[in-house]
Amino acid sequence: QMSHSGVVSRMNRVRQWAQFARQWHLMDANQQDVFKLGEKVALHLAGRHKPLHHSETDCGDHVVVVNCRDIAMHGFDWKHTLFHFDKGYPRSKADIPAWQLHEYDPCRVVFLSIYKALGNNLPRRRHIQRLHLFPDGEMPDFVQKNIGNVMSPVQSLVRRSDEYTAQEREAFPRLVQHRADHLIDWERPFSNPGRHPRQGERPPPTKAEAAKILGGGAAKGGAKGGRK
Repeated sequence: QMSHSGVVSRMNRVRQWAQFARQWHLMDANQQDVFKLGEKVALHLAGRHKPLHHSETDCGDHVVVVNCRDIAMHGFDWKHTLFHFDKGYPRSKADIPAWQLHEYDPCRVVFLSIYKALGNNLPRRRHIQRLHLFPDGEMPDFVQKNIGNVMSPVQSLVRRSDEYTAQEREAFPRLVQHRADHLIDWERPFSNPGRHPRQGERPPPTKAEAAKILGGGAAKGGAKGGRK
C-alpha cells in the first residue's frame, strides 16, 4: 500500500522485505515422530507455508533441528523400517534397519525422512541445503543468533511417572483407595502358605501336629519291637 503522497510507507516497505527474507526456525525433535516431523520441516524448507509460494520460486526458510538423537517412532518401526542404499556397484545394495542407522548416525534418519517429504523433484536438492541438524541441544553461536522463530511440536511430550511432583500426584483423581499396607516389602521373608485344600478336603496338618503324629508313631513302633 502507498501513502497519500504516492510513496510506499516505511512500515509496508519493511514488511515486504521481511516477507521475502529467509527466516530461521528452531524445531525440537525430542520425543517427536520422525515422519510427522519430516513433513512439517519440509513444508518450511520449500516455503509452502507462505502465500507467495510457487513451484519455481525459491522462497524457503532455514530450519534448525536439535535433539535428533531423541526422536521417536511408532510401535516397532525402529525394527521394521528399512532404508535402501545402492552405490551402483555389484553387491553394493543394502537394506539397513532404522535402529542400526540411528546408532551409526543420530541425524541420518531425520535427514532421510525430511528429504523424502520434500518430494521427488530437483528443487529439493536446493531446499535440503537449508537444513541444519544437531544430535543434541548444542549448536554454533552464529546459528543460534539467526533463529527468530520456535516451531510448535508435532505431538505432545509424554512425561514419565517420576517426573510428576507430589502435588500433582495428590491432585490426580483416584478410582480405588488402597490400604496403607497395600505395598509390601518384597525383600521381607514370609511364611509359606502351603497348598490350599479343596472343598471338602481336610487341610494339611501343621508342623506341630505333624511332629506329634510322627512322635506317636515312633513310640508305638518301639513298643511293638520290645514285645517281640
